[in-house]
Amino acid sequence: MEEQFDVLDCAGRKTGAITSRADAHASGVWHGAFHCLIIYRRRGRELALFQKRSPAKKIAPGKFDVSVGGHYAAGEDAATAGPREIAEELGLMVSYSDLVPAGRRVFVYCFTSGVKEYEFQDVFLLPQSLDPGELTLQKEELEGIIELDVEQGISLFSGSMPFLSLSLVRPSGARDVIIVTADDFVPCLDNYYLKMLLLARRYGNGERDLLLI
Repeated sequence: MEEQFDVLDCAGRKTGAITSRADAHASGVWHGAFHCLIIYRRRGRELALFQKRSPAKKIAPGKFDVSVGGHYAAGEDAATAGPREIAEELGLMVSYSDLVPAGRRVFVYCFTSGVKEYEFQDVFLLPQSLDPGELTLQKEELEGIIELDVEQGISLFSGSMPFLSLSLVRPSGARDVIIVTADDFVPCLDNYYLKMLLLARRYGNGERDLLLI
């Protein structure tokens, strides 16, 4: 059975109606999603984990995005869907209380013919201590993951650094050195990835208040 979504109104509230994934993306009805950026420190460097979306995805295939993202099934919210999505995509077991809320994002994606993605995304930071090579990646959803130095990422998305040479960890465990530019990330109009990395910097500096995109 095709996945079902709660239909939201223009303020992000549930209307009581339910729609299928296909119908939601064909008609552009508002629905909910979970997003989180995993951040950690190693050898004095603040790092963030990004995923490379599978080339089989209908929306932004092969593009980079935050560590974990996924739709809410009908009846779900961040508390139920967040830990589930993290476990499914990365094999990482966390509780909802581990997540740091970073606000709600209004996202419109209209860059693929025939697809209208209108989402309210609940966004979180997830401080962890991990090695990307030890994660179990869901090959149906992810082509791989990259580890991005927060300061270098800020330079990339602010335009002062044209590209980065990074290691892509694939679901098989293989690693490839790749060149990454800002255009390799999911297209957006709100400087989303720059904002998230600025939040990661603030968190790494010890700030805990008003961590909102």
